[in-house]
Amino acid sequence: MQIVSENLLLPFCFILPCFFIFTMVRFRRNSTRSAMLPPGPPRLQIIGNIHQVGKLPHRAFADLSRTYGPILHLKFGRLNTVIVTSPEAAREVLKTHDQTLSGRDAPNSIRSINHDKVSVGWLHPSSARWRLLRKLMVTHLFSPQRIEASKALLMKKVQELVRFMDESSEREDAVHMSRASFTTTLNIISNILFSVDLGSYGSKKSNGFHDSVIRGMEAAGSPDLANFFPFLRFLDLQDASNSDFLDALLDETELDNNYIEHLLLDMFTAGTETSSSTLEWAMSELLTNPKTLAKAQAEIEHMIGQNGLVQEPDISEMPYLQAVVKENFALHPTVPLLLPRKAETDVEIFGYLMPKNAQVLVNVWAIGRYPNVWEDPARFEPERFLGKETDVKGRDYELTPFGAGRRICPGMPLAVKTVSLMLVSLLYSFDWKLPNSVDMDETFGITLHKANPLIAVPVKKKIVSS
Repeated sequence: MQIVSENLLLPFCFILPCFFIFTMVRFRRNSTRSAMLPPGPPRLQIIGNIHQVGKLPHRAFADLSRTYGPILHLKFGRLNTVIVTSPEAAREVLKTHDQTLSGRDAPNSIRSINHDKVSVGWLHPSSARWRLLRKLMVTHLFSPQRIEASKALLMKKVQELVRFMDESSEREDAVHMSRASFTTTLNIISNILFSVDLGSYGSKKSNGFHDSVIRGMEAAGSPDLANFFPFLRFLDLQDASNSDFLDALLDETELDNNYIEHLLLDMFTAGTETSSSTLEWAMSELLTNPKTLAKAQAEIEHMIGQNGLVQEPDISEMPYLQAVVKENFALHPTVPLLLPRKAETDVEIFGYLMPKNAQVLVNVWAIGRYPNVWEDPARFEPERFLGKETDVKGRDYELTPFGAGRRICPGMPLAVKTVSLMLVSLLYSFDWKLPNSVDMDETFGITLHKANPLIAVPVKKKIVSS
């Protein structure tokens, strides 16, 4: 018995020190790792910081960043989340470490329809399928040549919007701005894709589609417990040319119908409500800032004249109007946190650790109001962009409403032209009356839209004879 005990004691005496050494090394490693994490507020057991997000996460994150700094660490259940709220930190995420931080975990609402497996928005950029889909979109939809070829279509659809407003003006009807502009953008996208109109002004069908897109955006952007606690996932808690884009997709032998359907879903959801919401925010700001509205209208009338026709090339000669659009993108970015990125490996930014598998959010809403960059940042003041080369093309990190790097929104060129042309046409053709005060409250989903729609009455401008 004594021999057996000695035989057991000898390995135990060896294993015990090894265990203590392993424990100490692991403790020190974890302590060092924790010390490198960005600062953040204290968190509760199990849920972490979920209770501090609220209904408007972009605002909650901005408030926390004022206390803890522009690189913020939060814990949502088991999910590490890092939020950046300064242009310098955004540059590190979107440019310096773009490749390492280009991963993406889809929310449960996206996975429930398997959209994450076939969508250019959610596929990993290293996949051959992502590269093919991205190439198709850039080549057949958003290249300079295709945008130029779509100019006549764009003009035609915006003129249809103006005619609808003209009819409403004659009846002195108030117009739901978001629904009207949604119909315009829907028909622009549907003609590019299928060469047909899918919407008509005031129809229940168009309004229903508008509501569906908004609800889809809200569902995709809402906090999802299955994302924070993976073990709960099983519960499921939450005329421009002779050929259109569909022809190009059908000619692509590597794509089956499933990929085509989901790519078209991407185009409709990303290309319609986003532009109509952007226009609605711009009109809301202008109608509540009469001096800014007057300056914009004066520039447009000076450029076009009283009896002229709005043309898309004219917009490039309107610096104040372009400043209005940029200021609107700064204060009301369509996707306030962009789409979430995922760290493929541990990444160090400004001395802080972004741990592997962490969710990384770029709060472009907060960056657009960052006090170190913008004077009086919450005020709608287009003058701040006059005389500056700042643009939205992903090179100036104080203004990146479309993202930057390999994940930049491919539809940016069409979106900017569509919003600008609709805005110029509405300001040139009409004055506006407000039957009620303008509510600037927000509703958060993936996209940021007005909680209460802008309702305004178009008033046809009188032509002054020379």
